[in-house]
Amino acid sequence: MDSNKIKKIFAITFTAVSIGAVIVANNKKTGFPEIPVIENSFVQKPMLAMAKSSLRAENSFAEGMIETQMEDRAVMEAPAEPSLNSSEKKKIRNADVNLQVENLSETFTAIEEWVKHFNGYISSSHENTSSINITAHIPADSFDQAMESCGSLGKITNKSINERDVTDQYYDLNTRIENKRILVNKFQEYLKKANNVKEILQVESQLANTTAELENLQGQMNRMSKEISFSQVHFYAQLPASRNENGIILPDTKSEFSEFISNIVNFGLHYVWSILYIAIYGTLVVLLFLFIYWICFGKLGLVRKLFNKIK
Repeated sequence: MDSNKIKKIFAITFTAVSIGAVIVANNKKTGFPEIPVIENSFVQKPMLAMAKSSLRAENSFAEGMIETQMEDRAVMEAPAEPSLNSSEKKKIRNADVNLQVENLSETFTAIEEWVKHFNGYISSSHENTSSINITAHIPADSFDQAMESCGSLGKITNKSINERDVTDQYYDLNTRIENKRILVNKFQEYLKKANNVKEILQVESQLANTTAELENLQGQMNRMSKEISFSQVHFYAQLPASRNENGIILPDTKSEFSEFISNIVNFGLHYVWSILYIAIYGTLVVLLFLFIYWICFGKLGLVRKLFNKIK
């Protein structure tokens, strides 16, 4: 066989084997293998073209990942589609109740039983000698019934109910949470496909930021869901004026003593001002009278001289 034909057959065979090796390597690995440089120009051109294409694909990995992230973020920030349950209204309802009672201990026990009856709980309380403050939380489904029955706890002096519609905020927050979860899952997939340390660090940074944002949104959702599910009722119960818990009428000695001291001070000031008034204005009146007498009848005696001339 001619040597030129042998060289051509060898070159074609080597090219086919090299291309097959590249295809198998690309199927088995997520990265891109290095393409061997072949001295024969017959094989070198297609192999170099394939290598350049592979390098372009590898260099565009990060750009593609960032573009995908931006697309996901654009989807996340876009107006949410109406949810299947979006017709359900979400409301936060609170109430303030002021009571006048005869016994603080009995009232505290009664409020505890009242809260327990409606499957609620007390989050805080404060008591002094004349009043108590209690913050309770009642299931929203029982709020209306609870408000109708709170008159049994004492004489209601004031009752106010506040209602806030948070339907839009609730479903918007829920959509943002779902989008963040999808984004976290995508970053976790990117992390598995990363080929080098730089890509790993980039994806881990984005994953950490997105996870923190997801946790923050989830915390907001938990607080809002709690406020929707349990309505807050603040009780302020106090005894009648000048009463303590034992029912004894206490004299308001502080105000009476202050009034007594005030009367004494006012009397003293009035007396002093009276003396000063008399001393100042009385002296001026006396001096004025003496001056007139001196001009008319005294040493100058103008009036006296006038009478003498008339005579």
